[in-house]
Amino acid sequence: MDLTLLKTFVKVVSLGSITKASAALFVTQSAVSRRIKQLEDSIGTPLLDRNGPTLVPTDAGLLLLDKGRKILDLEQEFLLGLGAPEVRRAISFCSTPSLGVDRLARVLESFISDHAATVDLHCVFAMPEEALVGIDSERFDLALIEHCDEVEFSNRLIWPLPHDEVLFISAPSLQIPAGENTLDMLLGQRLFLKTEQGCAKRFIDKNLTSLNRSCRDFASVVYFDDLSFIRREVLAGKGVTFGSSALFASEVEAGILRAHRVRGFDHVRPRTLILGRRRFSAIHNTFLDYLFEEFGVSSPQDLLDGLPNRRLMVANGEGGR
Repeated sequence: MDLTLLKTFVKVVSLGSITKASAALFVTQSAVSRRIKQLEDSIGTPLLDRNGPTLVPTDAGLLLLDKGRKILDLEQEFLLGLGAPEVRRAISFCSTPSLGVDRLARVLESFISDHAATVDLHCVFAMPEEALVGIDSERFDLALIEHCDEVEFSNRLIWPLPHDEVLFISAPSLQIPAGENTLDMLLGQRLFLKTEQGCAKRFIDKNLTSLNRSCRDFASVVYFDDLSFIRREVLAGKGVTFGSSALFASEVEAGILRAHRVRGFDHVRPRTLILGRRRFSAIHNTFLDYLFEEFGVSSPQDLLDGLPNRRLMVANGEGGR
């Protein structure tokens, strides 16, 4: 039996949808449908009941699902038992953009230099909502998100990471004092943001609403999805921006940019690692080691030890936000 066809069938049954399975497997929907048909043709009987909104296995499909999972478990045991460096693994993950640009880039640089020959990496930058959908559909093994809004973590596998600090940034030529300021000191300026739907925009909107103000109170707002452009405009004194302090830390330290907090603003943005429920391999644990090292925290060994058996920290209804 072709193991690729078998893996596709198991994925379709576990997700109940060809669309979700195609996303999780990084192939087209037509490819998934074609694989299922090949499998059914080779066995000589339908394996899926296609009459309802969710695909469910037929009696033959249930038998194949039971035996097929055992076959795939044996394949994994065999590959892991080899310990061969040439066995390639895949890691798929999602990150919110500023976190990806700031911290994930360094993680990838170190990890790839050590493991590029044995690992295929799939990385997507997206908003928290898409990250959660990708985790639930098993498209992503893990996701790194910054919380622009409240995020529902109930019954999801999570690990908190050090918080982010979100600040206003300006050039000294604008003569806005560094450190804490009133909002009125900034509202006369042009505000540069990456996207109208991005985390920074959501975060600033929430803070401004709490002070009975809005982005309309700035001189103007410019959205441009290119951090280098925003950095150049702010350095030239053409306005201010609002974002992760880490993205501008070197310029602030050098004195060519200034960081500002606003009285009444919440400048702390939580970060959370979300883990999928699929079986993790040793290389996933290794990747997490690199990740935790980047954030300067110790790897939670009880978490890592539990990954292969899917025994993880699950956020409950009380502490899931």
